[in-house]
Amino acid sequence: MKVIYHCYGGTHSSVLAAAIHLGLLQKNGPLSARKLFSCPMFDQLEHGQIGSINMIGKDKEGHEIYVMGCKNAGALVEKILPEFCQLLGVDPGSILLVCTIPCLNILLRLGGYLSRRAGLVTLGRFFLLLGARQSLDKVGETVERARYILRKTKG
Repeated sequence: MKVIYHCYGGTHSSVLAAAIHLGLLQKNGPLSARKLFSCPMFDQLEHGQIGSINMIGKDKEGHEIYVMGCKNAGALVEKILPEFCQLLGVDPGSILLVCTIPCLNILLRLGGYLSRRAGLVTLGRFFLLLGARQSLDKVGETVERARYILRKTKG
């Protein structure tokens, strides 16, 4: 199974979810700047890379974990991608799309804008760290729902 966590830019809340899913970050407990900014692809994608599906790793069960930025078209992507898979002869049930936009908070949005769009990386990352800390519980719940779906589809 392939899990695609998607958000606006594909570099913040979706990467947090992928990192928690893969065990790179804990959903509860302290989150240091070192841990956060060492996550693969966190705060690294450029605006022109939106729409790219990027593999982060494989979980313990062998599921491939990806991230993707969709801007405001997440619902459209969730409709089109399974249909496109069907056209290509790929089982749409082998892909789980998980939206992480509801996990965003004002600090993550501000930090992402400052770092990725305005080029103020140091200032942006200050807000990203604060926002990531605030959103960990919500992101963790989203990951747990995805894991539940994966277990349910397996059995």
